[in-house]
Amino acid sequence: MHIVIGGRDETPFRLAEALMVDHEVTLICKDTAQATRLERLDADIVYGTVTSTALLRRAGVPEADLFVAASTEDENNLVACVSARHLGAKRTICFLTKLDFRAPKEDRVHLAESLGIDKVVVPAEQLAEEILRIVVIPGALDVEVFVGGSVHLLRHGIEAGAAIVQGTLADIGLPEGVVLVMAKRGERMFIPKGSTHLQPGDKVTAMGTKAGINRLLQRYLRSAMHGTDATRATIIGGGSVGLAVARGLEGLGWSVRIIEAVRARCEEIAPLLDGLVLHGDGTDLDLLESERIGDDPVLVAVTSNDEKNLLVSLIAKHLGVSRILTRADQQPNERIFEKVGIDVVLSARGAAIRSVLDAVGHNKADLLAELEHGDAGVIEIEVPADHEPTPINVMKADIFAIIGAILRRGRVIIPRGTDTVQPEDRLLVFCRREHEREVREFFLDPGHGRGR
Repeated sequence: MHIVIGGRDETPFRLAEALMVDHEVTLICKDTAQATRLERLDADIVYGTVTSTALLRRAGVPEADLFVAASTEDENNLVACVSARHLGAKRTICFLTKLDFRAPKEDRVHLAESLGIDKVVVPAEQLAEEILRIVVIPGALDVEVFVGGSVHLLRHGIEAGAAIVQGTLADIGLPEGVVLVMAKRGERMFIPKGSTHLQPGDKVTAMGTKAGINRLLQRYLRSAMHGTDATRATIIGGGSVGLAVARGLEGLGWSVRIIEAVRARCEEIAPLLDGLVLHGDGTDLDLLESERIGDDPVLVAVTSNDEKNLLVSLIAKHLGVSRILTRADQQPNERIFEKVGIDVVLSARGAAIRSVLDAVGHNKADLLAELEHGDAGVIEIEVPADHEPTPINVMKADIFAIIGAILRRGRVIIPRGTDTVQPEDRLLVFCRREHEREVREFFLDPGHGRGR
């Protein structure tokens, strides 16, 4: 597929990086300021403004299968998508960073259709949806859903006293419908085996059916003394993301309050919520103490300033908030925030990129999800028709990879070692991103996978 991406910040670069493995990518940049960095991309680079018809022609837009306008200027993105469609691009995706998405989604669909745009991506909306998906599952650090909800992925910390730490995995056993695809102890990532003895504080990633994941969470990862989780949250930042998260949680029966620094914004959003909207600075320790923030089980810091979100999160941790979800839109900050103890770190940019990757569609070895800030991921691979049926427990390779699910003629199989990989199976494989190419070769080459 020939894909043309327009824009100049981190988002277009990361999109090109993710798509260039399987597609022919052209990246339109406004200037040469990042020329050295762009040289690392296996993509054609064209310099100029994305609204120039002549430049779009030079970038190959008339022959493009997909054009993505991902600049930070909404108006430029809209103009570029309309121009690309008129030039002959088969599909267009438009980023809208300033769009107020309180209006029904149907209105945005109508806007897109009226302009001939195939998909509108609102990064703030994508981030809010990710936060909601994670926050409603007690203790979750990451949650992903595949195959229309048939396969779930959960990343979760192991609590002290949890059943899973009472012995080796072989001794304890795991519920049906679950595969532990990764464990992380400190900075070390490893694939759990039967001889593995997990410890409190380890973070595990599991793939499985919804029922299997729920059993793993409630019976194996959490302490029997944990009790019932309160459905109450404080949100710092009443912008587009904060408002969307608040409304989503209230729709699920949660009690929510927002602290917002701009009085006019408080007055604007207060009528839209059942919960309390407070005018104040989320980093004001006296305010947070007077509001007994430490009693809340969940705090979500989603201002548009990374540094402020970090400070709010550290104060909340000091006050005793047990679970903190924080926004960090600058990619280096995602790792830094986790290193200083923030539970869940998400970015609007990352959420939007995942939305585009999903819209591109899945080929034989497509990336379905990025985890661990890009260090690991889930890819989908279609086994060749001439592949010899092979039991999983004899498939040996010196790579960090494990099959999390097998899709076979409409069925979902959460595999055990005795299950067999058959021709034309679709595999959901969890792997380190540095091993992605080797994983693809291993499963797509009929000569691999038989212990040779």
